[in-house]
Amino acid sequence: MSSDAGPAITRYDFTSGALRGTHFTLYATCLTHRGDNHLETLPLAAIASLRVAYERNARRIGWGVALLVVALILFAVSGPIAGFAAGHAAEMAKTEPNAVTRVLQGAFGFLAAVARALPFVGVLIALGGIALGALGWIGSTTLVLDLAGSLREYPVRGRNPGLLDFSEAVCERLMSLKR
Repeated sequence: MSSDAGPAITRYDFTSGALRGTHFTLYATCLTHRGDNHLETLPLAAIASLRVAYERNARRIGWGVALLVVALILFAVSGPIAGFAAGHAAEMAKTEPNAVTRVLQGAFGFLAAVARALPFVGVLIALGGIALGALGWIGSTTLVLDLAGSLREYPVRGRNPGLLDFSEAVCERLMSLKR
């Protein structure tokens, strides 16, 4: 950093997510993004625009709902399939044993075992759906910097007032720049 950058105006620390352990520091003429393994200095004059927004992730919410529907379908079909397969397996056991009836009895027994496992699979799918839906509902606050045709995104999970305040400070510096 050059010596004419002056004292830091404000700082924002990323405490979670992919950028955890890094931080922004705003100076009079530049913005730095520093981590343990990198340092990036962005001159404020090079920033064409800045956008910060909190958004829920509708795609994750949609996938969560879809997984819950799949789980409900698995719960609904497991009983009838298990009953059908167990009944036919028992019917095959009553007939004269030959190769075909033993194969059919084994197939129906396997189908009954799979049908009895469907509720457990449904629980796992429902838990995954709930997790996806919750993460989508929590959403993220994302700071987007437009640097002469390239976009840099800095996401933070959830509604983050600290990132909003930091962005306001950067905007104030951008508006006071003489271009």
